[in-house]
Amino acid sequence: MFKPTSILEGKSIEAPEADFRAAKRVEQYRISDKALYIPAGLKWTYLPLSEVERVEESHRCVVAGKCVAVEEKRPSLALRAGGKDFSFNLEKPASLKTLLEFIRQKES
Repeated sequence: MFKPTSILEGKSIEAPEADFRAAKRVEQYRISDKALYIPAGLKWTYLPLSEVERVEESHRCVVAGKCVAVEEKRPSLALRAGGKDFSFNLEKPASLKTLLEFIRQKES
């Protein structure tokens, strides 16, 4: 079995393999009470939720179309952990809400 690695050097969780298997899938990510798992090619990395300093809802603009440009807002999750800023792109507002609830629940 593979072992997910932490994005933050020196900050890890206990038994990441078992925690990953128990994590809930939210689009391309997985989230548990301990970590947010991010796909990294054929491997997985994780961000320990205990290290999250700030989390907020964000949006990005996606432009598509060749003849007529169509601009669409898509949700993204912006957070600060371990002194670094991260942004995770999502497709559905419901997915953003799910991730925010998990992370804010862990903060309180």
